[in-house]
Amino acid sequence: MFKQRVVSALISIPLVLGAVWLGNYFFLFLIFIVSLLTLREWFSIFALQNKKLQILTYLSCILVQLLAYFFQLPGILLALLCFFLLLNLFWVLHYPLDFQTVLLTLWGQIHISCFLAFFLLLRNLPHGLHMVFSVLFAVWASDTGAYLCGIALGQHKMLPAVSPKKSWEGAAGGVIFAGLALGILAPYLQLNRFVAVLLGFSFSLVGQLGDLAESAVKRQAQVKDSGRFLPGHGGLFDRLDSLLFAAPVAYFIFTFCFF
Repeated sequence: MFKQRVVSALISIPLVLGAVWLGNYFFLFLIFIVSLLTLREWFSIFALQNKKLQILTYLSCILVQLLAYFFQLPGILLALLCFFLLLNLFWVLHYPLDFQTVLLTLWGQIHISCFLAFFLLLRNLPHGLHMVFSVLFAVWASDTGAYLCGIALGQHKMLPAVSPKKSWEGAAGGVIFAGLALGILAPYLQLNRFVAVLLGFSFSLVGQLGDLAESAVKRQAQVKDSGRFLPGHGGLFDRLDSLLFAAPVAYFIFTFCFF
């Protein structure tokens, strides 16, 4: 299992960093692919098998990313409004389609497509390359720190009903690792060292909230992993959980506090 995790990381991380570095349509294409594949896992988790509804969601997902890329935050809001209207029309035309299916579809679109689109917004900001790298490095360091400290020191369970293995010691380790990582990398990310540490703490905290939210989703659906896309890691949704919550928070922090 550990060997599979390492091999998956060695393949996926350079691809992600390369796309972020190149930016423009390369990064947009990466977000396209990741969003669609993660939505596919979402449908699988909740056994949402209505093909027409899936197609509507996939097309709307692409619309979200395109409008986010070209029109920034107003584009996301416009795309979400269009999807909401189309989803309601779809429900009316296919009544009595189970309303829970409609709600889960909307939830997945917001949770995955809209939140991932904030990476496009981040990348298009001045110094956007460093901002995206800051989020990625902080969350990856947080995940690593939480995992290692949880194994070595974890005694006090955080929310056993949601995630039995997560501990307060692991959570604290994640925050510390993220702060240290961004503090060390601050000169390369064009950040003040003290500010970088605070950003690391912030991204770790909100990222761990995303991790817990994803655990609650899987607990509700009674599945262990969201998929098998990444050997040793599970599905894409399993790997994106922290990043999905960190990206919007990072965008608003950088927008309102740095510009």
